[in-house]
Amino acid sequence: MNGTGRAGPAARGRSSSASAEGSRHRAPNERRENPRTPHLGQAAPALRPRINHRTDAYGGSLPNRARFAREIMRAVHDAVGGRIAVIAKMNMDDGVPGGFWLDEAIPVAQWLGQDGTADALEVTAGSSLLNPMYLFKGDAPLREFSAIMPQPIRLGVKAVGKRFLRSYPYRDAYLLEDARQIRAAVKLPMVLLGGITDKPAMELAMREGFEYVAMARALLREPDLINRLRDDATTPSLCIHCDKCMPTNFTGTRCVLVDRDTTRRDTWGTPAGYVK
Repeated sequence: MNGTGRAGPAARGRSSSASAEGSRHRAPNERRENPRTPHLGQAAPALRPRINHRTDAYGGSLPNRARFAREIMRAVHDAVGGRIAVIAKMNMDDGVPGGFWLDEAIPVAQWLGQDGTADALEVTAGSSLLNPMYLFKGDAPLREFSAIMPQPIRLGVKAVGKRFLRSYPYRDAYLLEDARQIRAAVKLPMVLLGGITDKPAMELAMREGFEYVAMARALLREPDLINRLRDDATTPSLCIHCDKCMPTNFTGTRCVLVDRDTTRRDTWGTPAGYVK
């Protein structure tokens, strides 16, 4: 979403960028359509000093650890040939001591901008390998994670899950404080994610200099939320940040509070569309 009320690039996977007005989807550069988001999660282990112990050209110094991510972006950029916009999604804070953090994320973001391989940058946090709840904030769904795991993993989740799946307080726009440091250091258009569920949070992102926002959990709960915000800017999100959608990534990503017995075409945005 951008400040003009035009919708931002629809990120692939669990996240999509959306307009405050919900009018249409738009790439960062108007001449390009159907934006694609290389999620640099594939390169994240290479960036992390706690995980990357290589001694060749892909390990050690930050330029070496960033080499794989930059090569991915170059390959994608060259493959699409300017026909579509390319949005890079990268981490800025692992949430663990000795992990990848802002002091390294800022130069990597600057290199991506200098390389000219990204049309926009989306920043995230946490690590599925080191601290997965650091991104999501809110309650850790330990019982739900345990229920979908086969034995003996289920026993392991019950025994030590609290050490791995920590709970963090939720607040709106919770990644803004870190993301604004990268915003100040790069010229690329940027996408703010993390706790973007209503119009005030979207407008805050615009005031802070972000061209777009990304929404995920709020849209799992209400796929029509953008249209409802377009019609009434005071519309609150029904997402309660319970994070019980997280375990459904293994079984079919969805909001567990949405009634699956209805198509919801006639019940979107009404109490009938949700589990009591």
